[in-house]
Amino acid sequence: MWGEDGKLTIWGSSQGHFQIRDLTSLVLGIPVSQIKVVPMEIGGGFGGKTVIYLEPVAAALSQKARRPVKIQMSRAEVFEATGPTSGSSVRVKIGANKEGVITAADVTMIYEAGAFPGSPINQACQCVLTPYEIANGRIEGYDVVVNRPKAAAYRAPGVPGASFGAESVIDEICEKLGMDPLEFRIKNGVKEGSRRIPGPVLQKVGYMETLSAAMDTDHYKSPLEGPNRGRGVAAGFWFNGTGPAASFATVNADGTVSLTEGSPDIGGGRASMSMQLAEVLGIPQRMSILTWETLMG
Repeated sequence: MWGEDGKLTIWGSSQGHFQIRDLTSLVLGIPVSQIKVVPMEIGGGFGGKTVIYLEPVAAALSQKARRPVKIQMSRAEVFEATGPTSGSSVRVKIGANKEGVITAADVTMIYEAGAFPGSPINQACQCVLTPYEIANGRIEGYDVVVNRPKAAAYRAPGVPGASFGAESVIDEICEKLGMDPLEFRIKNGVKEGSRRIPGPVLQKVGYMETLSAAMDTDHYKSPLEGPNRGRGVAAGFWFNGTGPAASFATVNADGTVSLTEGSPDIGGGRASMSMQLAEVLGIPQRMSILTWETLMG
């Protein structure tokens, strides 16, 4: 909606309202100082709400109509009009000795980017073999431009397809060795201080504890009853990323606390911040959480 002062206000669900502001400014040629983005409830993101689709269209229509404009996609329109995930080819080769220790691994992945470069091949390369301690490994990734719509993020962008290839090969190794899939993963699992094939060293990670807990649970040990029943195991890795942010807390006259911060709520963010701040201040959890708009303050 455009105000009488010539400024644009956008209400929308996104994973970063400052990013939505910047991208809309770029597309429409409007200074960022003229755009206010108000973050709404996220609902769900998974990478799909880090880009703009409807925002500049609604803004342009609102400017023409001189009225507020709301656009909401149907489920079919979401599939047809937002960025598709990448078509991919994943080749995985893993070697292990008779004791079930991985000795080497080689992965080649080819991801379709669409009409412009920028498939999530980097994320795939960073994550594909990370759950495993591998002394000798190589990962190659290719970002391929093809005649189709530009690829976009879909739930841990680039990684599910890569992990499916690696975990399928791990299962084949376990079957050939006659080894329990969890036991194999415990034997080869990463821990604090393990170096990933791309180079970074892992800090504190609870992977081994998670595998051991799964191995000990009755759900894993119980017999499978009835036809068409099975039990599967897979491991995966994803990283967290963020940009610069700030927050401040205010103690109100009635003893409650107001916390203002600049990032949108992704899942349980506000609830977590509320509990953490109450713990630090040593007070009951009586506080309100406010997410800044891009022109607030």
